[in-house]
Amino acid sequence: MATPRPDTPSLAAEPPESGPEQARRLTGQPVGRLFVGLYVLAIVGVWVALLTPASVTLALRIADLDPAGKASSLALVTGVGAIFAMVSNPVFGRLSDLCTSRWGRRRPFMVGGVACGVVSLVVIGIAPSIPVVLLGWCLTQVALNAAVAALIAVLPDRVPEHRRGTVSGLMGMTNQVAQVAGTFLVQFTGTRGLGMFVVPAVIGLVLVLAFACYLKEVPKTRAELPRLSWASFPRSLWINPLRHRDFAWAFLSRFLVWVGKSLLLTYKTYFLMDHLGYSSARAAAVLGWTMLILGIGVVVASNVAGWLSDLVRRRKVFIIAASLLFGTGMVVIATSSTLTGFLVGVAIAGIGQGTYVGVDYALVASVLPDRETGAAKGMGVFNIANALPQTVAPAIAPLFLAIGGGHNYAALYLSAAGFAIVGAIVAQLIRGVR
Repeated sequence: MATPRPDTPSLAAEPPESGPEQARRLTGQPVGRLFVGLYVLAIVGVWVALLTPASVTLALRIADLDPAGKASSLALVTGVGAIFAMVSNPVFGRLSDLCTSRWGRRRPFMVGGVACGVVSLVVIGIAPSIPVVLLGWCLTQVALNAAVAALIAVLPDRVPEHRRGTVSGLMGMTNQVAQVAGTFLVQFTGTRGLGMFVVPAVIGLVLVLAFACYLKEVPKTRAELPRLSWASFPRSLWINPLRHRDFAWAFLSRFLVWVGKSLLLTYKTYFLMDHLGYSSARAAAVLGWTMLILGIGVVVASNVAGWLSDLVRRRKVFIIAASLLFGTGMVVIATSSTLTGFLVGVAIAGIGQGTYVGVDYALVASVLPDRETGAAKGMGVFNIANALPQTVAPAIAPLFLAIGGGHNYAALYLSAAGFAIVGAIVAQLIRGVR
């Protein structure tokens, strides 16, 4: 056997081609401004379709059908729907990873998910009873979270590492933009009839279709993907936290900070009424300004943090700073006895939240297990850290409120600060990202 010359380049020594680099080579499609713009608008579209009913129109529909028991009916519908959302995200993410459609792995789930979401929202709009609303909302959560799973996976699939902070920053503001857009849409569609459900959903479908038509994907073959049976499919959703510690720490950090966020958002109205002594009408007026301040903080901070993290090529420091900022905002609220103090705390918390969401998708995309073949599953599992705190926060809040005889909002928001600070400590344990 001939001995290779010392100056002969070794193929084994070449750095492996990353997923985004390979996708660009195979599709010939760079990730430029048009790509990013359509991508972010598609995410906004899905959130408009999902968050408009979640925050406004679902409650209105339930109030029409069950005026006397609307509070308990809404809790039932949203609680069961949240379970379907948590399960469907990783499940459809995994199905997207394994898809061999001629249209690619992501596009069928993006378009199909939103199209099915339109139909399920029509079911809610024409529902004659609360059980039918429950069915429609569960189908909506499944369909639109299938689209979310496929869309979020485009970040690790296609966006190069050096641009992920900027794109993550844009993704971080999509929830706030969608909530504001949804509020204005309801004013346009009215608060009765099919329009308040169908119009946001159709807008979402149009925006997703625009991106899906632009996106170029090379179909995967069976030989390129893991072989799974239906029996082994549930087991394939598991990500071992001991084997993939960086992913586990990222998940836990997001979960802890989001528990604090859920405590703020869930109990802000009662804080104004019970702690500051506002009437329900006055509290409702103040909440409009509260959400505006929070939204501005999130939108500005997410974009600035994402851009800066690309510039300095650091992710972890922003996550740690964001967690501490959010915790500081919670401390300000906990110790405030005036509306000014409350709004200052909300502003600080908004900057912290925005900084966090501006970077965390970029961070987790770098520590995903099996990101070449399982990116959507991994991102879907990570998204459970968004949904689970919405169930955990209301369950644990009464424990803190009961300290000292009840209505102890100082203890509640100090605990929220504690969750955020522990989230910052946990983020320091991530080793695979700077």
